[in-house]
Amino acid sequence: MTDDSSENTKLNVAILIGEDFFRKRTFDAISALAITPMAFEFSDTLLDELVAAQPIGIVVDLEDERFSGLSVLAAIRATPELADVPYIAYAAFDREDIIVSAAALGINHVIRSVYAADLVKMIRDFLPDLDEELVE
Repeated sequence: MTDDSSENTKLNVAILIGEDFFRKRTFDAISALAITPMAFEFSDTLLDELVAAQPIGIVVDLEDERFSGLSVLAAIRATPELADVPYIAYAAFDREDIIVSAAALGINHVIRSVYAADLVKMIRDFLPDLDEELVE
């Protein structure tokens, strides 16, 4: 993390993305909003780590090969301390299995190409409104 005074170290967004290309683009977009991106790896302690981090948002790749994004997001939503944290979940348009399962679980998602095309706006829109008191 840099010592840039415009960077807000109190506010963070949790990143659950394994693919380097999307992880870097997501980090860059969140950093551009003066919010700290925090990468998390799938592990037995993931939920505890997320609760401790107190993210203001979560970004999940539903197609990550290392973990089931649907299962992780369902567990996040079932954790009282994380249940109200907004999230973006994305998957490719041709992953009908994931799209159908996400809908059945009530998980909103966006198509990967849409996410990639308008990343900064999409992240800004899913995060809670940040008033000046929070951002200072």
